[in-house]
Amino acid sequence: MKKTLVALATLSAIGSAFADVDVSGGIKLYGVIDQAAMKQSWSSSEKISTTTASSQSGLFAASSTSRLGVRGKRDLGNETNALFQIEIELVPQNNSDQDTGYKTRGLMPPKNRGTFVGLENPKNGSIRLGTQETSAYELFAMDVNGRVEYKPQVWRYTTSNSTQDRTGHSVKLTSPTVSGFTAAVMYAPKQQPDIAKDSNSKTTPNYNSFGLNYANEEIKVSFVRDREFDKSSATAAQYRMPGDQYEGLRNTIEGFETPYASGGKSAPLIRNILGASYDFKTAKVVYMYADSSITGDGAAGGKLSTSTFGVRVPLDNFAFAISYGTGSYSNNLSSGVSGYRSGSVTDTTFGAYYNFDKSTSTYILYSNSTHVATAAATTYGGGFTRAAAVGLKYVF
Repeated sequence: MKKTLVALATLSAIGSAFADVDVSGGIKLYGVIDQAAMKQSWSSSEKISTTTASSQSGLFAASSTSRLGVRGKRDLGNETNALFQIEIELVPQNNSDQDTGYKTRGLMPPKNRGTFVGLENPKNGSIRLGTQETSAYELFAMDVNGRVEYKPQVWRYTTSNSTQDRTGHSVKLTSPTVSGFTAAVMYAPKQQPDIAKDSNSKTTPNYNSFGLNYANEEIKVSFVRDREFDKSSATAAQYRMPGDQYEGLRNTIEGFETPYASGGKSAPLIRNILGASYDFKTAKVVYMYADSSITGDGAAGGKLSTSTFGVRVPLDNFAFAISYGTGSYSNNLSSGVSGYRSGSVTDTTFGAYYNFDKSTSTYILYSNSTHVATAAATTYGGGFTRAAAVGLKYVF
């Protein structure tokens, strides 16, 4: 009898504990599965005598990265909520038994995306801690074709470090919305890995950013200023004439990289990014500007500036979008970088979409980009990237 009572008491205690942390009503499973038959071709030249060219075709995520996530919210009282999100990248085109190279092993490669915990209150804003998308990444999503994964946007490579997309070990503070305005501040300290234990590990730079947003029914304007620096080593910025642009795939030929800036041990790379859109209902117009530069503290210096214009037109279940981007870069090195002092870049992307419902859509995408690097009259560099995709996407 005593054993039975003890067992019942134990089960009751366990049940109460689980009931106390039950957040099933605030849990949401979400994700994207995107697959497209795609072909890319590219050519890049360092000088007249050295040119590389290649092409690739297959199934890839072309419109947006395939991913799986779960997010939750729990009411703590006084209008305060606890938040969490766990998100990983998926590569559905790869068989787990087929090893096709770096970052493509298995169906679910161990790539952590936005994964954080936080608190929010409508009067005080929010705080989030963990791996998070940067304000710059969120701003880039304003593009009329969304953040198309393979598209070699002229503004994507405004830095040589992937911190422009997400940063780990980060704290992000977001203000409450006041008359349509919100502000966000983000900070992530430098992380120095143990190279002796993992030779493939990388040092992540010290990163901070400030973002300001305004939105109403028709207008959206966003501005981001961020900076990254690593006091233990020089910082460099590059414009890459890309080959593969699908996020998660790395080919042996990625295209020629043209450094446009390099710096001293504490010279930060600073970016200013602006996005603005106006929704006319019959069409949405978007303008995006980005520049990145390194100056001071022994920095050789350099700057990349780009502008992108786009229009998206909805028509019943269809939508059509086209964008054109152009930019230029220069560096102040006395000898140039591999002989290069300046260059120009362009990108044109067209997208056609058909939405069966809110979750399922099919699309056609085409992108053409050019890159020309100039120095002396006898040498030049650059090339082109062309990509076409026909795909199907499911969002839940």
